[in-house]
Amino acid sequence: MKVNRTRALVTGASRGLGRSIAEDLASRGAEVALVARNAEQLEELAKEIGGKAYATDLTDPAAVAALPERVEADGPVDILINNAGLDCVGFFVDISAEKMRDLMQVNLLAPMELCRQFMPKMLSRGRGHIVNVSSMGAVSVSPGVTTYSASKAGLSHFTAGIRGELQGKPVNTTLVQIGGVKTDMVDNIREFGPSRRIIERFEKFHLLPPD
Repeated sequence: MKVNRTRALVTGASRGLGRSIAEDLASRGAEVALVARNAEQLEELAKEIGGKAYATDLTDPAAVAALPERVEADGPVDILINNAGLDCVGFFVDISAEKMRDLMQVNLLAPMELCRQFMPKMLSRGRGHIVNVSSMGAVSVSPGVTTYSASKAGLSHFTAGIRGELQGKPVNTTLVQIGGVKTDMVDNIREFGPSRRIIERFEKFHLLPPD
C-alpha cells in the first residue's frame, strides 16, 4: 500500500501495535491522525512523529460518531486503520454486562461506525483504503476469551461483507488476523490458566505464527 503523502487515521494509537503502526506510517511519509483514550500518551506520540492527536473514548458511541467530522476538519482521511481493541479475559458467566458492552463497542461497533461514515467520503473522492485489525481469535476460540473472539469474528465477517460491496470501486480493504503479538493484551490472556494452556498447546505444535 502506498502511504507517502496520504493521511491515515489509526485507532488505539497510544501504545502497543497501534503505536508501532503509527510510527511506521509516519516514517513512510504519511500524515497520521492518532486516536486513543489516553490524551497524554497520544500528545507525546504526536510530537514525536509529527502527527495530530484526537483523544477519543471509543466506548462512547456518541464520541465515535463525532470523530470523523473532527478528524476531517483538518483534512481528508485516505487510510482508516481500525486497530483499537479491548480484551475481556475470564469465563463468560463472570463478565459483567458493562464490560461485555464496552468490548463489543470498541472491537466491533466503533470500527463499523467509522467505516459507515468514512466509506461514502472515500468513494466520493475516488480513493481510500480500510484496514481492520482482527485476530486469530476470530477463527479459533479458547476458554477465557469467548467475548473477545466473538467480537473479532464479527469484525472479520463485517470486513468480508464490505469488501464484496466495494468490489470494482476505488476503495480497498485489508483484513489483518494477527496472532500472538507481544502486547499487554496477550500478557493478560496468558495470565488466565485455561487460555494459557491452549496457547502453549498451539505453540508446542507450531500452530501459531512467530512473534
